[in-house]
Amino acid sequence: MTTTTDAIPKVDDLRTQGVAILRRLVGRNNADFHPGQWEIIEALVAHHRRALVVQRTGWGKSAVYFVATLLQRAIGSGPTLIVSPLIALMRDQVAAAKRAGVRAAAISSANATEWPEIAQRLEADDLDVLLVSPPNAWSIPHSPVGSCPSS
Repeated sequence: MTTTTDAIPKVDDLRTQGVAILRRLVGRNNADFHPGQWEIIEALVAHHRRALVVQRTGWGKSAVYFVATLLQRAIGSGPTLIVSPLIALMRDQVAAAKRAGVRAAAISSANATEWPEIAQRLEADDLDVLLVSPPNAWSIPHSPVGSCPSS
């Protein structure tokens, strides 16, 4: 029987896989992580830590989230939850995720009619990333986040 820990590649192999995902994400064969990006991904994937990433706009937070998510999904982990305060940014992140092959959706006040479909996609394991806006995800009754079973 293989456990989740057994399925995690060595850190060097993990970094090689992460760089390949990053390059696909940004569309450049020479792309590499900015200082700090790989360390966050490694903490999440290899060491099962949680991360709060607070960086300036344009630093590459989405790249960290998406690379870590795809590495985690490859070893059988569930979807990643990203709390994002800006609805316009969430839309951009969902579009960028799709371009990178990351199955993403967002929950906010701007798309409440889509929540049942998003909940179905979560149940079907058809999402890699779920972006939520803080005031809506936890406070609106029947939110898919509140009703989904935890794993």
